[in-house]
Amino acid sequence: MRNYFIMRIHYNTIWIRTTIAVIFTTFFFSSMAWNRVGHATIAKIAEDHLTEKAKKEISTFLDGSSIVRYASFADDYKGKVKVDIGFEPKQGKRVISYPHTFEADAKTFEAFRGINKEGMYVKNCVHFIEKYTEELKNRENLSKEEIALRIKLIVHFVGDMHCPEHIRYYPDDMTIGYYNVTIAGKEIRYHTLWDGEMLTNKHPWGFLEISYLIDTYTEDEIKKITQGTPYDWAKDSAQASWPIHSVKENDVLKKSFYQKWQNLTESQVCKAGYRLAKVLNDIFD
Repeated sequence: MRNYFIMRIHYNTIWIRTTIAVIFTTFFFSSMAWNRVGHATIAKIAEDHLTEKAKKEISTFLDGSSIVRYASFADDYKGKVKVDIGFEPKQGKRVISYPHTFEADAKTFEAFRGINKEGMYVKNCVHFIEKYTEELKNRENLSKEEIALRIKLIVHFVGDMHCPEHIRYYPDDMTIGYYNVTIAGKEIRYHTLWDGEMLTNKHPWGFLEISYLIDTYTEDEIKKITQGTPYDWAKDSAQASWPIHSVKENDVLKKSFYQKWQNLTESQVCKAGYRLAKVLNDIFD
């Protein structure tokens, strides 16, 4: 009898927690799911793979908070985190922008490091991941606030570089899905579909439940995923994501589209989490 009551209490706790998560997710994240639920899931997976030393040191710079708390910081304050990308030839001026995408060659999937083949500047989150990583490794002259800001931006940009519609493929598809399609009878911007519904359609819960369900890779698999540099990861992300760019404006997609690309969605989220942990462990441990 005692075990029965314990099981009932445990079950009810899970039910209440999941119900709250679903309500909260539906109400607050319905249009920003990858940007919030997805980014929080990535940060949670990363946090679960941080060394104790790295986790403790990061916590001191974030005033005891988890990196999950700041997973969407860059989106929330995008107007304040724009950076000087450089000189843009066609506009004839320097460009101040929010670098949450990257551009890759459509044939080789290599991410451009500075300018593309036409001499155009590139909005390149990968560049800033490397830049902020290097600055944090040599953080002696940075203030606590400057260190915290770089941590928050790395947490977000590593997630962004793994979103399939945050990649511009030069010259074949530079749109990042900024057009409408119809899926299951509903019209939606294709970029928004990948930012959110591709993850939450299958997993209509909070980030804790999603991270628990999909963080199932072995140590050997994670080691292979985290080999190389952020530019190697960008190429892997671009190559894996290329097939979903065959969808064009006004296409009508079946509901089975969600199932078809479920593995890609989940693997991109997991890869982002493991690689984020690798970056942060390399910096702080």
